[in-house]
Amino acid sequence: MKRLCLTVIGVTAPVLCGGTAAAQVRFDDVSFNMGVASQLYHGDFSAVTVPQIDSTERALAGAGYMGARGTLTLLAQDRQSLRLDFDAGMRQFVTNGFQLRNYAPRELSGSLRSTYTRRYRGGTLRVVPTVESRYIADRPPMPLYLPPGYNSAAVDANYSRAISPGLAVYGRVVGELKDYAAPRVLPALDLLDRRTITPSAGVTLLFRGFSETLDRTTVTFFAAYQYHSYPKQGGLGLPRADDGLQAGSEFTLDRREAHGFVLTLSGNATRNRSSSRRVEYNAGRIRTTAAVELGDDTQLDIAALWAVKRYIHPQEALVPGEEADNAASVNAEITRFLGDGVRAGIGGGWIRAETNFSGDYYERFSVSFSLTVNPRF
Repeated sequence: MKRLCLTVIGVTAPVLCGGTAAAQVRFDDVSFNMGVASQLYHGDFSAVTVPQIDSTERALAGAGYMGARGTLTLLAQDRQSLRLDFDAGMRQFVTNGFQLRNYAPRELSGSLRSTYTRRYRGGTLRVVPTVESRYIADRPPMPLYLPPGYNSAAVDANYSRAISPGLAVYGRVVGELKDYAAPRVLPALDLLDRRTITPSAGVTLLFRGFSETLDRTTVTFFAAYQYHSYPKQGGLGLPRADDGLQAGSEFTLDRREAHGFVLTLSGNATRNRSSSRRVEYNAGRIRTTAAVELGDDTQLDIAALWAVKRYIHPQEALVPGEEADNAASVNAEITRFLGDGVRAGIGGGWIRAETNFSGDYYERFSVSFSLTVNPRF
């Protein structure tokens, strides 16, 4: 008999679940993926984040990518488990439309994450250390903005507990060190080095369906405090420090068994204040995702995002990724399951986002094709 599991936001494992597993080392969910994509950018662009100034009103990019991911289960017992997740990939771009020259950026990335889970005092304790690295060669200007390479290490510790069959609470603390790899031609990227600690807490309500299925509805409310320290920014020996307050909620309507779809709607608001008046802002984000079964072997995935950020002291020049977060996007993909662990997907997307300069926006249209293989061991 199947048992219903409740998952809270930011907590990846169930807190209302049971079962026994043998303690053995094994590979799970190993997959190899590859694909191609084409992206068309349109707008009024000008770059201030690369050594040379380049600008264009239209740019075209093609990209090929390949990668592998999977899970190594080291321990799987009734009260505790330990697993290791790995993810590595490469993207190679070709571009056309820039005025000075066309770029050929290459992105290499990889992450290694271990997850230790233990049932403790009626709840679930989870500790997740992660290391991640990202390298960018021939980084292009806007509009084909690629965030700079970095190395990071983080630890995520959370404790969740079911108060009743339909109510769970959790507390969480995340600490992260991020070191940006600044090339000699652009040493200013070192200024983005960051130290972060984020404690948060939340509550999840579970409403089961009326039928004899696993269909359910979950609602999560959470609040967080964010502290960011930038050791290479600031003056007179006082590094820049940001204090942020965030609150939000997430609503999930799971009707996979009865109607073949899952709908998630989430939103949050952030108030950020800083020792540097330039980066004080209020921000909000609303995101929705949906997965719909189209027959026995086809699935449609849709994701939409709306983000807005308003500075207390308006700026003209912004740094994409850290500050220029005003954007709207829609993405959709149809996945066809071909059997024997093989699936193919075709997708498309649109995004309208702020450029380096406040109030200037660009649009990106994209189409992609992907192939994923899950071998059996």
